[in-house]
Amino acid sequence: MCQANRDLNKKQRKYFGIFLLLGFFALAGAYYVLFLGNTNASDGEYFYIRSDDSYEQVLQNLTVHNLIENKVTFDLVAKQANLPNKYKPGRYKIVAGMSNLELVRKLRSGKWEKVVLKLKSEMTRDSIIKYLANNLQANEDELLKAMNNAWVSENGFTAENKWSIFLPDHYHFNWATTADKAILRFVDEYNTYWTADRIAQAKAQGLTTKEAVILASIVDGEAIFADEMPTIAGLYLNRINKGIPLGADPTIWFVVGKGERRRLLYVDLKKAHPYNTYLNAGLPPGPIFCPDKRAIEAAIAPKKHNYYYMCAKPDGSLRHAFANGLAEHNRNAAAYRRSLDRQGVRR
Repeated sequence: MCQANRDLNKKQRKYFGIFLLLGFFALAGAYYVLFLGNTNASDGEYFYIRSDDSYEQVLQNLTVHNLIENKVTFDLVAKQANLPNKYKPGRYKIVAGMSNLELVRKLRSGKWEKVVLKLKSEMTRDSIIKYLANNLQANEDELLKAMNNAWVSENGFTAENKWSIFLPDHYHFNWATTADKAILRFVDEYNTYWTADRIAQAKAQGLTTKEAVILASIVDGEAIFADEMPTIAGLYLNRINKGIPLGADPTIWFVVGKGERRRLLYVDLKKAHPYNTYLNAGLPPGPIFCPDKRAIEAAIAPKKHNYYYMCAKPDGSLRHAFANGLAEHNRNAAAYRRSLDRQGVRR
């Protein structure tokens, strides 16, 4: 009987030892799968998940870009955590040595790295679209298509003045933003900028918000120094109120394109075009580029004066000589042309 008990205890200890060994291997395996580092990313490397990516595409991209070392273990943890139904599109910073569990939790949490878009004054329409396409999921064709959606008419825009929605500022975006949502974001920002007070200020100058942005783009194109903006805006409004064409050189540069040229020619002023403010009275149909917000403020709060003419000063200061009458302006313009001739600027 005692021998039988001893044999039974021996077997129990043997099975218990096997159980402990198996448990150790199970724990080691779990640790390996869950907690051991499995990412290969270099410092600061980003992983991008598009809004239309499937889980299979996400897994493939992680593998193709060599961001994970063991695809099988990652997939195992991901599926146990229901990542195929829970991942959030966006741009994620992957750090070397992250475990499967850490990476899964990051992609589930939606803690993507924001993209800071910096729209600058005097950005052209083409440069805005290219800039957005370079920094967001949406490509140029998608963005241009989105620029023609129902929001244009719904917000009282036209095919030309719709470009007024782009105002210089810093905008925080999720990289995985579709073209439609990106453009609607700028529409919202535009409507937010135009508070009741600003709308009333524009109305007091006889301008709609779209017209104020158009005027501001011309003011910005003319002014090198912000302190001249209210004076220039007042001058253009004086001309509009008198029915005199604006005669704004920045609109001619918009028509002919600047390139390497430094001087407008008389033939340029005669080019038939909706944006030629030498031939057409009033404002052009849209902004010539993205205007500085200080120029917008100048357009809706201009300086009151009796100037109708301006010309760059010949002293190289990049400031303007303002005039009430044509005779004075002609003298100023002749002096400026002579300064260009002395510098040898022919084109």
